[in-house]
Amino acid sequence: MRKRFGMLLLTVLTFLIPAAALAAGLTPAQLLDLEQVRGTVLSPDGKLAAYTVSRNRALGDKPGGAWTRLFVMDLKTETSRPFVTGKVSVGGVQFSPDSRFLSFTTARGPEAKTQIWVLPVDGGEAQAVTRSPTGVGSYVWSPDGLAIYYVDTDAQTAAVKELKEKGYNLNFFEENLRHRTVRRVPFVWGEAPGEGEPLVADLAVWSLQISPDGNWLVFGASERNLIDDKYVFQDLYRLNLSDNSYAMIVDTPGKLGNYTISPDSKHLAWTGAASQQDHAVSSLYVCGLDGTGNRNVTPADFPGHIRSVVWRDNRTVLYVSDEGMYPRLSLQTVGKGAAKRRVVYDSETTGVITGLPASRPGVKNMVLVGHNATTPRELYLWRGKGAPKRLTHHNELLSGVELGEQRVVRWSARDGLEIEGLLLLPVGYTGGRFPLIVHVHGGPESNHTDGWVSRYSVPGQVQCARGYGVLLPNYRGSTGRGVAFAGLAYGDPAGPEFDDIVDGVDYLIAEGLADGDRVGVMGGSYGGYATNWLTTYYSDRFAAGVTFVGISDLVSKRFLTNIPYEDEFVHMAKPVRESWDLMTERSPVKYADQCRTPLLILHGDRDHRVHFSQSQEMFRALKMAGHPAVRLVYYPGEGHGNSKRFGREDFLARNLAWFDYYLLDGHAWDGPMPAADISEEMGLLAD
Repeated sequence: MRKRFGMLLLTVLTFLIPAAALAAGLTPAQLLDLEQVRGTVLSPDGKLAAYTVSRNRALGDKPGGAWTRLFVMDLKTETSRPFVTGKVSVGGVQFSPDSRFLSFTTARGPEAKTQIWVLPVDGGEAQAVTRSPTGVGSYVWSPDGLAIYYVDTDAQTAAVKELKEKGYNLNFFEENLRHRTVRRVPFVWGEAPGEGEPLVADLAVWSLQISPDGNWLVFGASERNLIDDKYVFQDLYRLNLSDNSYAMIVDTPGKLGNYTISPDSKHLAWTGAASQQDHAVSSLYVCGLDGTGNRNVTPADFPGHIRSVVWRDNRTVLYVSDEGMYPRLSLQTVGKGAAKRRVVYDSETTGVITGLPASRPGVKNMVLVGHNATTPRELYLWRGKGAPKRLTHHNELLSGVELGEQRVVRWSARDGLEIEGLLLLPVGYTGGRFPLIVHVHGGPESNHTDGWVSRYSVPGQVQCARGYGVLLPNYRGSTGRGVAFAGLAYGDPAGPEFDDIVDGVDYLIAEGLADGDRVGVMGGSYGGYATNWLTTYYSDRFAAGVTFVGISDLVSKRFLTNIPYEDEFVHMAKPVRESWDLMTERSPVKYADQCRTPLLILHGDRDHRVHFSQSQEMFRALKMAGHPAVRLVYYPGEGHGNSKRFGREDFLARNLAWFDYYLLDGHAWDGPMPAADISEEMGLLAD
């Protein structure tokens, strides 16, 4: 085990990894320059697939999120054409019902709002078809292609604008909220864009679908335009397009997933939580299009979480489910006397991790975005059976990169429950003990799958290239193993769920793999909470930690987050007044005085999910307890995670430097910290 009050000087020479292998692994720059297919849609005739490809901006670009370009693939010839490229960010891609046009959302211009743009599939210039003053969210085409229905937020009134111009710019917190409205705009190619006719005036609409017969809109909405209401108070409504009347049809029991209307416009299939206490989308439901006969058709004792669903014909749905480390696609008849599900795609067998394919009823071709341990997200063609065919080949740079081996590992927790996770071995590993970095996923309504896991905030393969092993545990409370497993941490934060992580480390030590004196831990959001807990309560087990947008005080977190009811309903089970003692007991700040782990704290200064003051509390508690190795860095303008290239690059470089200093170089926790200024190492200073 790690020595509590000082470490021996240990170097990378103590484990058996050739120096050449270290140079061949994935570099931080390569990780940040990877291109990934992000989404795809299939044309109604099944002949074309439109897909988007994202890549982080360069440091020299104007700060912002990743660039996202649009391409179209001919599925017969398997040739791809660029449609919208350059320094652009495209989303919401759809085909018109006749497959003649391609629509997408983007904001063109420095002050522009997001609008719907359309361009002919045969080529030409894109034209805006909306003129929303606040920006477009979800949208759908009418089945006849003559109109588009979209969601946007009500504009500020003229009176409010005038008051702001006069300096009366007060913000009444969570009051005077503007509704998210459904609007209809006619589509005639070549005509000027319009603002759209409002159809829903008194709700916050988050998403919508149109029936194939064109008579109905189904939309998900809450009473208030708040992210917390979207999470836990969203219901399904039906709008009659003949008279614009609407009413609630499904009072959802908890979180809402996706929903889809049958080809004959008679039924609705949707995914959602099993109950208000269920912390994630897990179950499959069907009902009449008017909401009658709503029933949960999830197979009994389902071993995973059903994520999303689509109709294949009037009686059969196709859905994707997370089941352990490998998602599956299943067909299930949902009419009277419904048959059991039939697994038609197993990611473990095909070797490609995927979500729900883009498909059309009656069309054999389906396209999906897939990945595996050695290949980031690419576009694949699938015809309903067997393995998918890869269509795109990005990231040629990886052909010359040696990656660490990735394994699924399983261990017994101290109470006998089997826990599983991913283990990434150091590049070139041939035996012996290695320094270990544990990455704890957030949520906890999330899980790791055996696919490509490396990104800026989970730099697994970059860490493997530097000689680390990386453990990614799916601790109890994670999704992917059924509602019962996910509920094992309900009302019991930082209990057995985080003990599972320590037990995983002990398993790797007992197997002769991990060096118990050189174990680090990192994570974001709920994973940041775990990191804060493990570096205080279990401080003697971890030699370094990096916590990102993490929770330090459960009580103040509840009152400062923008999802307080979600936190109460699906995590803690009780309001603060009824669980004050437990929430205090399970807050990492309580154990600040016993922390001997060097801790790097990173947070965006505009984070309202886990308020950035949570990191200041952690920092202050440790400092006032006399901790000499704690550093807090705020990222200006970033929220719950870093979206800009600089923030991602700094996070990655700072993370690596921190772990190298304490795990590889063996610096003591009570000595000097590594340099705070890493601009030179990042190449930011002129020669």
